[in-house]
Amino acid sequence: MCVGRRWLVLAIAACAVACGRKGPPLAPLHLVPVAPANIAVGRVGDDAHIRFDVPSTNVNGPGPVAVDRIEVFAATVAPGAVRPANRELLTTKYRVATIAVKPPPVEGEAAPESPPGDTRPSAGERTTFTEQLTEDKLKPVFTILPKQPASPAAAGPMSPVLPGAQLALPEPPSASVAAGVEPVAAPTVPAAPGAAGIAPIAPATTPAAPGAAGVAPVAVAAAPGVTEVAPLPAGPGIPLPGEPLPIPAAPGSTAAPAVQVIAPVPALPTYPARLYIVRGVTKKGRPGPPSTRVELPLLEPPAAPPLPAATPTETSIVLTWPVPTSDLPIAYNIYKAGSADPINPAPVSGGKYERAGVTFGTEECFTLRAVEKVATVSLESTPSPPACLTPRDTFAPAAPKGFSIVAGTGTMNLGWDANTEPDLAGYLVLRGETPGDTLLPLTPAPIAATSYEDKTVKPGVRYVYAIVAVDKATPPNRSAQSTHLEETAR
Repeated sequence: MCVGRRWLVLAIAACAVACGRKGPPLAPLHLVPVAPANIAVGRVGDDAHIRFDVPSTNVNGPGPVAVDRIEVFAATVAPGAVRPANRELLTTKYRVATIAVKPPPVEGEAAPESPPGDTRPSAGERTTFTEQLTEDKLKPVFTILPKQPASPAAAGPMSPVLPGAQLALPEPPSASVAAGVEPVAAPTVPAAPGAAGIAPIAPATTPAAPGAAGVAPVAVAAAPGVTEVAPLPAGPGIPLPGEPLPIPAAPGSTAAPAVQVIAPVPALPTYPARLYIVRGVTKKGRPGPPSTRVELPLLEPPAAPPLPAATPTETSIVLTWPVPTSDLPIAYNIYKAGSADPINPAPVSGGKYERAGVTFGTEECFTLRAVEKVATVSLESTPSPPACLTPRDTFAPAAPKGFSIVAGTGTMNLGWDANTEPDLAGYLVLRGETPGDTLLPLTPAPIAATSYEDKTVKPGVRYVYAIVAVDKATPPNRSAQSTHLEETAR
């Protein structure tokens, strides 16, 4: 009895210890980045530009994004060829680039400064991969064309006729029929097993259209072994793609005719194209989901535009160029020298563009690229010759307004409205004696104030005054004179 109790106590203690233990550790969560977003493709000269957002979050967990690099895959397909599946494209054979990504900052710590020359993008940053379209990259590697549907003759006498297919024509009864329309004899349809005594079905006679004498109707079924075919004629009763196509029942059958709907097949592009797809990869080589695929039509881009003319205004630079006549709509992008992005927010359809802002005395150069749209992809030409200019400030301020004079004892008090030019240096006060005296500056240098007191007047002398605005250009530009005002000194 004691032994039994002792084992019971030990069993209860063992259970208590076992129940308090922690279980085995869970397997670590294998984080992978989300798919790169907002992917787009375009062509500039002989370069393909693929833009996308670097992943900034994980698919399966919180914390810093687990992206170490971006892999870019590309392949060229022939005109009308079947596009490969992602599993075919996402292979080492078609990987054309690997882009390193800056590691995310440690939580609670400031992001470290990038060393000079570090061009790696950060998580969430929009980046661009540029691929030069060399001859070997333009050569198609996927060339399989989609399977074509079987012809009606090969399908047998009772097969449905596909829209746009060709029908067999039996030999006409006489080659010398010159007038009138005769029905074409139907080929004999062999009786089905067990259906003896069933006569062949004669086709309905097709009435001739007005003025269509001599045109024989087309038989609606082909005899076995007939190899000459004719295009499907248009007219009543001929189904179009997507419409119901009646399938005749077998001879002797009482079943209602079946109906088959032929859906139109979307056509693949008739030009070669280059496919691109990207994905993020972790430091340990685990790939995240791929981005959406994009296609670059491999068509010849438009010709380079001619040299534009660049003219400065007081507040902008105006570019103009001749627009050639073309059957295709041509637009233009304007680039500042050294910039990879156009300065215009959208392609310009005309032959003029005004860039706001001007820095006098500083040289600027601009180039044009012609743009054509194929589907949603922009194809840009090589650049035009650069148009360079060093704007000079030859633009005078406006003449001061609101000029007035109040005469006092031994003094003249002058006032006027302020000018609004940002490069204004000040004002010159001009004075002369009437009648016909030359106006000379009372102020040897421009003054910033909009008032002036002339204490050098002589009582009884009549004076004439004017104000001139002056800017900071070298040499300075002077405005026209304000309104002339006369007053007699006291």
